[in-house]
Amino acid sequence: MSADDAPRRESDLPEEKSTAMTLVVQLVVIPLAVVLFCVALGGLFMWLTSERKDFGDYLEALQATRGQQRGDQAMYLLNYIQEAKRWQGIFDVSAQLSSPEGRDRLLERYPQAPAQLIRIFEEAQERDAKTRRYLALVLGLLGANEAIPALRGGLQDADPETVKNCIWALGRLQAHEAAGQIMELTRHEEVSVRLMAVYVLGVLEHPRARDLLVAALNDPSELVQWNAAFGLANRGDAAGLRVLERLLDKAYVDRFGDLTAENRQRYRVTAVEMVARLKGAEAIAVLEPVSRTDPDLKVRNAALQKVNALKKHSETEVQAERVWQN
Repeated sequence: MSADDAPRRESDLPEEKSTAMTLVVQLVVIPLAVVLFCVALGGLFMWLTSERKDFGDYLEALQATRGQQRGDQAMYLLNYIQEAKRWQGIFDVSAQLSSPEGRDRLLERYPQAPAQLIRIFEEAQERDAKTRRYLALVLGLLGANEAIPALRGGLQDADPETVKNCIWALGRLQAHEAAGQIMELTRHEEVSVRLMAVYVLGVLEHPRARDLLVAALNDPSELVQWNAAFGLANRGDAAGLRVLERLLDKAYVDRFGDLTAENRQRYRVTAVEMVARLKGAEAIAVLEPVSRTDPDLKVRNAALQKVNALKKHSETEVQAERVWQN
């Protein structure tokens, strides 16, 4: 081997190395990437198609199970109904339940559903509180008036969550005949039950409801006070106005860390709407600072909309008064 040969062979090494790497990419990396892509695509397809269940499938699964599994199936059914958007667009139950016409169409497709759900609800009794909790909400969402007797029976359950959910369902069903029982629950030991009871009493008609709602403004739980104020405001009663105006203070509401940020915001937006409804043009002075400086954009926008609407209404009244005087 001559001395001139060595440098020439060393210079050939990068080209040989490059050729080897090209073969590795072509024979190993690219095929492996294709395989992984196909596996991922297949997994995605299976995931998309695995959710192809409709209301009837969940109802059938609920009827076929017992015990803990039945409670789980009741939860799945509730989640399915409550889901705002099924992005596959296969069967949007929540959209159908958003109007009486939609509920009617759903029940036309599953005419036996209310009776079947009521039977399961009653079968569960105290042995299966989880099933009763979720089915109370399902029956309320379905607008199943035939469930009112069963739901009234649920007000006597030992499980506070079941009692609370039955109160909610009866309120949604406008079960005025249950108002007397619900009024008794404004003295329940559980805060969540009292909270729901005072709110629903603002929806149901009963001659004694107002007195109980006013009394609830002094409940040991401030959350119950808030809902009593909302209940009164729903009836056009300003007795809870002081409580509603306190909710406009973000620093005050933020003290209740057990509430999610979304729920704290919802309470405050509702308070804005109620204050505007109860005070009319006088609410401008209260809501205008909120519309300018509140740290929560959604609350600030809600206040701004109410202020603008109230000012426009006031201007219209002034113009009408001038026309009348002329």
